[in-house]
Amino acid sequence: MRLTARVRRVRPRLDAVELDAPRAFARWIADHRAAAADVLEHGTWLDRDDIEALLDLPIPGIDELVGLIEIDRLARTAYGLVVVDTAPTGHTLRLLAAPDAVRAVAEMLDAMQAEHRMIREQLARVGRAEAADRLIEEIAAQASAIGARLRRAAEATFTWVTLPEPMSLAESEDALAALDRAGIRVRDIVVNRVLADEGPCAICDRRRMEQHAMLARVRRTIGKGRTVTIVRAQPVEPRGLRALASLAREMADGGRSAVAGRRRHRRSRALSISDDPSALRHDPASLPAISGATLVFVGGKGGVGKTTVAAALALSLARADARRRVLLLSTDPAHSLADAFGAPIGDAPVHVPHGPDNLSVREVDAAAALAARRHDLEAALADIAASIGAGTATANPGDLMELAPPGVDELFGLLSVFDARDAYDTIVVDTAPTGHALRLLELPETGREWVQVLLRVLLKYRTLVRPGRLAAELVEVSKSIRAFQAMLRDADATRVLVVTRAAELPRRETERLIGRLTTLRLAVPAVLVNALTLAPGRCRRCRRTYAAEQRELTALRRAVGRRGIIRTPLAAPAPRGVRALESWARTWLS
Repeated sequence: MRLTARVRRVRPRLDAVELDAPRAFARWIADHRAAAADVLEHGTWLDRDDIEALLDLPIPGIDELVGLIEIDRLARTAYGLVVVDTAPTGHTLRLLAAPDAVRAVAEMLDAMQAEHRMIREQLARVGRAEAADRLIEEIAAQASAIGARLRRAAEATFTWVTLPEPMSLAESEDALAALDRAGIRVRDIVVNRVLADEGPCAICDRRRMEQHAMLARVRRTIGKGRTVTIVRAQPVEPRGLRALASLAREMADGGRSAVAGRRRHRRSRALSISDDPSALRHDPASLPAISGATLVFVGGKGGVGKTTVAAALALSLARADARRRVLLLSTDPAHSLADAFGAPIGDAPVHVPHGPDNLSVREVDAAAALAARRHDLEAALADIAASIGAGTATANPGDLMELAPPGVDELFGLLSVFDARDAYDTIVVDTAPTGHALRLLELPETGREWVQVLLRVLLKYRTLVRPGRLAAELVEVSKSIRAFQAMLRDADATRVLVVTRAAELPRRETERLIGRLTTLRLAVPAVLVNALTLAPGRCRRCRRTYAAEQRELTALRRAVGRRGIIRTPLAAPAPRGVRALESWARTWLS
């Protein structure tokens, strides 16, 4: 059924809603804009025009906090239980960190208001709180209350869903460690899409063997001291009340019936290779959708295999031409390239073991990218404040940096690569899942507006303090963002390869993603349908899966129109490491 930001009845005693955090934030800022502007005017040397420009931009953590406030309100006033389907890993960690981020903003605003409050109380003899004081108290109290509630196991419980695959488990281990450090306890682990034993099959036997090894690892690692539930893989995604109710009954017994029996597994490697004589096998480097591009984004829904596809594509591009300098870059806060290659990768470009010498791999550290620019920005803002006699208006004039729009750190990380693009002929970007990736691609306009506000402040006070190197740097950042925007919209230079699976939910999200990318004027010449069962043989499960996938492929072809369809075979186990990735890349079909 169609869901919106308005609560809808699904069945008796069950409602559903899709929260719209940006819209909720717009309502919040409309209600609190005057008070927020007062705080900034009292605590800084900015004038009202500067402040209004800042308030036109997102405030860090507030949109996520507003979403959490709405969830909290529903739980306290309307429902006995609220179940929250979160975004993929990176975005979820940011959501759960929102209360701490907003508390930091509240502390900054309180420091800005402190001098005005003292003057008001001691000189004007006015002791009652103003709207600005009430705003600071309100957001601090809300952030503290929700942050505390998230950490109280009696009120908020967390279930972590993973797949019985090495990369999914590695990401889960990192995420659960981050949640533990934040004091958020995960009590339940659900291992999804576990194959039941349905008879001998070269593909299924190999997958079952890997999955049993992964289940054992889950119980030794992230499942230790937690309840582990196994959910059986189904050839067709459960959709609709009847199918979901059946899944719920299966989960209620802890998954004990999900993987009954353990057949002796074959130890041969297996790929589901098509025997269709009309299928054209391609080296990914020669695909028309990629050929000639200098910037390739690999995007799609979480769990469809973006990282594996991006790694295989970058390897193929580098192998195809030893003179081509290729950079494979991850912008996902929950990086997985190191897991795909089975090698350590960080913020500095590195060569992976057994990989081509002309391939560099990097996982962008967004926080470090912002910190690299932040010091100079804060120092210049403090100089301006001191020059106009406003050095005591706030404990730290550089606190204005706390109002940098969320995601600017990721934008600066990407810009640091873009500015060094002369060092590479092709850059392949492994993006975060859909929502987070779209925000990054939409962010350049917001980032440029923020830089323009800072530039306007510098120019306004240029008679008091020389803009110097900071102004030159801001101009360069603004130019870089504008050039990056132009490159994104250049179909010859930039392409987006959308990765999906032949199942209804990923297909529907893919259709929406292509629509948003088209609105952003980004070229999407092809869709890659990953992990297909191309040779079902006599296996009953594979034949059912094959039939379901073919139906979804037909629907996807109708939806994407003239865009190309690239098909990749299901591999057992999933390719990991340079040799396995290159071998798998040679099996791609169009």
